[in-house]
Parts: sequence; structure tokens; C-alpha cells
Amino acid sequence: MLFSGTVATFAEVKYGLVFTTGVGAGVGAGPGAPAPPLQAEPARHASTSAQRADLIRSTPTALSLQTLARRGPHRDLDSHTPMRRQSHGELWVAAERCYGRPEPGTGSDAGTISLCDKGNMVISADTGQENARTRTILAFDCWLPGFTYVAELANEPGISLVFVHTSSMQTGEPAKEYESFRKQYDAPSWVHDFSEFGYDFQSMFERIKPDALLVTSLHHIEDRTALCYATSRNVPTYFIPHGIFLLQDSPQPVESKKKSLAGKFSAFLSKLPRAGYYTRFFWKFHFQMIRNGSRKNDLGKALRVYRSLIGDYQSWQWQPNAAVQQYYARSIDTLILYDASIASYFEKKFGAITTGARIVESGTLDVTRLLRQLRNAPPARRATGHKGQAYFISSPYPEYFSNPESRKACAEILTRLADLVRETGFDGLVYRPHPGEPAEFTAEICQASGARIDTRRDFTGLVEADLIIGTSSSLLYSAVLLRKPIAIWSTGRLKIDPPYYEPLISYPKIAIDADKPRDVEAIAKLATIEPLEAEIDLSGLKDPIADLARMVRN
Repeated sequence: MLFSGTVATFAEVKYGLVFTTGVGAGVGAGPGAPAPPLQAEPARHASTSAQRADLIRSTPTALSLQTLARRGPHRDLDSHTPMRRQSHGELWVAAERCYGRPEPGTGSDAGTISLCDKGNMVISADTGQENARTRTILAFDCWLPGFTYVAELANEPGISLVFVHTSSMQTGEPAKEYESFRKQYDAPSWVHDFSEFGYDFQSMFERIKPDALLVTSLHHIEDRTALCYATSRNVPTYFIPHGIFLLQDSPQPVESKKKSLAGKFSAFLSKLPRAGYYTRFFWKFHFQMIRNGSRKNDLGKALRVYRSLIGDYQSWQWQPNAAVQQYYARSIDTLILYDASIASYFEKKFGAITTGARIVESGTLDVTRLLRQLRNAPPARRATGHKGQAYFISSPYPEYFSNPESRKACAEILTRLADLVRETGFDGLVYRPHPGEPAEFTAEICQASGARIDTRRDFTGLVEADLIIGTSSSLLYSAVLLRKPIAIWSTGRLKIDPPYYEPLISYPKIAIDADKPRDVEAIAKLATIEPLEAEIDLSGLKDPIADLARMVRN
């Protein structure tokens, strides 16, 4: 029987099948509410010696003294050094950093406080004891739902998380999606819109005073711009992919009728809002960085980058040309990847943007949440022999949401899959929407199929399911680690990505042709699945959030 015993897979041999912890942060005002303080602690960003002394005196425990100035020359963005790999054990080694620190012997009304230069330590004015200072990580992203990927950082000891997104700047369809997200997500107090800083990177960095910048995408203009600004201020930069993006080829072509002249014109008009957004964003922050000294005034180079941005956006994102690479060169210090072997992909695709970066092998952001959930609440054992739910993991392209034909195709395919799993003995189909999926779209396509929508942010549905269905979502990586039976669906009606990363490629899978009214071959294979309660050793997996926090603290 398929999946009826232990399967010796690529994942088992290479990845060593890990648990680590904690969930969610406190809930606060969303981006529409008045801006809350940037930190949960009292005001922490003293600018003078006297203010810093008062700040330390004001609390019973040591507060975080934020970096006043990162010493060292501006980085040479045009020089090249190879990417450097770092082993997991080296993460304990403190990075060599020079922070501006409070001057010793600062006077006050209460006497003289001697602030010893202890590097990562500050001295409590009340107790006289050394305490590790809190480090601030700024996570910058282009959309509100991005905070869900990094939320576990808010639970890390010694770490203060500030998440800033640019959603209010968006135009076109992303702007409509943002309105949906504001209703959909109850954002924690550490989530902020870029508008709260006047859409000004210098203001944002001066107010937050981050010890590190984290991005979860390298292919968005918002993230690349933030990386350049952090680099100019010598703020260490980190990248953890929010998914597994290793696109080697273009997606499978979609079967469609040849567009009429009117259709082509309509498609052109639909792209104008995004072209306008990219134009405004690029030039606004190009000149903003010139004014504050973060970038040299090289208009010729900027024009070449802008031409690629507007004329060939797909390449600008995923395989930037030499001009784009040089514009954003050497802006990443550390790539935290689920497999060090994929570093060559980033070297090949992004070139000078990642030049000089060290490579740290860890897990995916999904693995962080999975491990912490399993450690806190191991799943209860269930009786074997009964097929429970099939679990559909959505991995949509943005055009699914706005194109009526795509929405119709999604609904019909989901209905076909729901009928198929019920026919083969499963209780039904559960639909897990993508974090960037508008709620109204999800409700519409699930209505006809009867699929139950799982809006929980945890992994309970994935852990309890007896079959996982998807295309290439990074969540399927977690399904592989859990040794779940996996079915991959395909269609010629929608743009999709078939499996393109290991260990998913090598893992045994059942193929479902979603364009067939009834895929007889897939039905025969699904009928043979026997639910198992596999004992899985997760001790070999790594937690990228814990690894990042450790590096920043050290």
C-alpha cells in the first residue's frame, strides 16, 4: 500500500527529520489606529549623555541603549568578494561590531553613574548588576500580512521586534487587497505602516534605531531599498525567505484564447497603476537617499535601473541585469537558508546584490512555527485505519484574484478535488488560504465545493490531515518533514508552478490532473492510502528565527 510503511526519502537522508516553540504576540492597534509607541518598554532612544543617564536611572532593570552611530566607512558597493558560508556552530560567535556607547562618568542629580563599556551589557542604576541589553530588529516588508511570517521574533528573549510595511503606498490591485487585509488581520502593536514615519527611511531608522534589518524577500523594490539604506548606515542586514523561491523556469503556459486588440489595450491599462507606483517609489527614494548622503548622485546608473524596472519587471525581480545588481550591490550581510546548497542559486540569480554575504544553514520560517507548536502541544495520537481530512494548501498568483476567468477556474478545480477526495474515502477537504489571499476570494471559490476554510495561523490542520494537496507551496516542505501523503494537482487553465525544490521533488507524490472531470488513475492511488501515526524524529531541524535572534544578540 502507498505510504503504508516508512519511506526512505531524500528528505530523510539529507535533512534529518525538529522541534523548538511559543506563538503569537499581544494584539494591539492596527495600522489604521493612532501610532503606538515603537517599543513596549519606556522611551529608549536617548540622544544626549544626560538623557541616557536619566533613562538608565528611570527603570529597575537595564534598558536597551540603542546604537548611536555605527562606526566604519561607507561600504564600497562596487567591490566584489565571494559569498561566505557559515556553519550552524559558528552562530554562537559574536559578530565584530563597533557601537557608539554612552560616555563613562555621566553626571546627574543623583550622583555620578559610571557606565562601563561592556559591549552587549549595560549596568542597572538601581542594582548595579550587569544585564544584557535588548536588541531591536526592524523587519521591513511591502505588505501587511508579512508580519505573520516573523511574529515568532516577538517572543525571543532579548529581542524587540518592529515590523514596518508599505501597504498604504500601494496602488491598483495591491491597494484593494490591503483594504481586505486590514479587516482580515488584527495586527499586533509592533506592526506599523511606513506612513507613521512620513515615508522617510532616515526618519524611520532614527526613530527605531535598529540593531539589525530583516527582509523576507529579495525581489521586491521595497525590500531592496530598505537594504540599501541600512547598508549605508552600517546596520547589519539579514534575509530569511518567507517562502521557497527557486524559480528556474517560467511557469507552465496557460491555455487561453488569443487576445483581441481591445483585450490587449485593457491589459495595458491594468498595468498602468503598478507602473506609476514603481516610478514614484523608485525616484522618491533614490533622491531621498541622495539628499541624506546614503547614495551617490549617478543619474545614468539610476536611469538604467529604472528602464529595467518598468520594461522587464520579471527579470528585474528574479534575475536582475548588471546595472540593477550594481545599484543594490552588497546590501545583504547574511542569508539564512534552509539548505546551504541553494546559495549557488542566489549567487547566480542576484549576483552583486548578495556579494560578500555569509550563508547560514537553518530552516524555513514555516519550520519555526511548526517546531514551536509541536514542542508546546504535541499532537494527540489518533486511531489508525480511518481517513480524516484532505488538506489543500493554496499557492495562488495575484491574477487569480482579479481575473473572473481565473476565479471561475479556481472554484471548479477545487470542487473537482473535493469530489475526488470524498470518493476515495476521506472525510472532506479543508482549504488553507495563502496569507496574501483576500478573504472574499477564498469564500467565493470554497462555496461550491463545500471545502472548509482553515484560517488558523498554526499548523494544527496540516498536522492532523491524512492527505496534503498542493502545487509548490513552501508549506509542502513541512508536509514532507511530517511524512504526509502528498498529491500534486496540475491544470492548463491557470498559471502554476510544479514542484521545483528539494526535498519535494524527490518525495513520492500522487499526480492529479485537475482538468479531467474524473482522474481515474489518481483515484486508484488515493484509495490505497492508509493513515499512519508515524514516529518522527524532528531533532535535526533548525529554527531560523532562533538562529537570527542569537546572531543579533551576539
